Amino acid sequence: MNIFAMLLAILAGIFTTIESGINSQLGKYLTPSIATLHSLIVGLSFMLLINLCLGNVPRYAKVTTVNPIWLIGGFFGAFIIYLSSKAIPKLGISNTLILVLAGQMVSGLLIDALINNAEISFKKMAGMILFLMGAVIFLKG
Repeated sequence: MNIFAMLLAILAGIFTTIESGINSQLGKYLTPSIATLHSLIVGLSFMLLINLCLGNVPRYAKVTTVNPIWLIGGFFGAFIIYLSSKAIPKLGISNTLILVLAGQMVSGLLIDALINNAEISFKKMAGMILFLMGAVIFLKG
């Protein structure tokens, strides 16, 4: 596996944890929906600035030529932020994120198998089962 890509994924996980905690606190102070809105506005502003600096904004015109289903990712991003900011005050950050990871792993495996027609090896299935068992132990601990 590509080490750099693995480091990027680990960093994304760390940022997910930090973002979840921050949004949860903001959601308790305001409301989860306002915290979600604020998070998305800050993210939009940041990505706009990056793309302006890189000169990529003109390439955004190509968005009209892609499969429309590819354009709905933001809805899921908003739900992730909103649902996490609702769950964290009741479950805590680590319990919420272990459940998020479990949902991601199971749905990812299903998408790979059913939509991407990827073969799911015995090792992957065993790893999934061990992870889910570990999640149950973690949540009971």
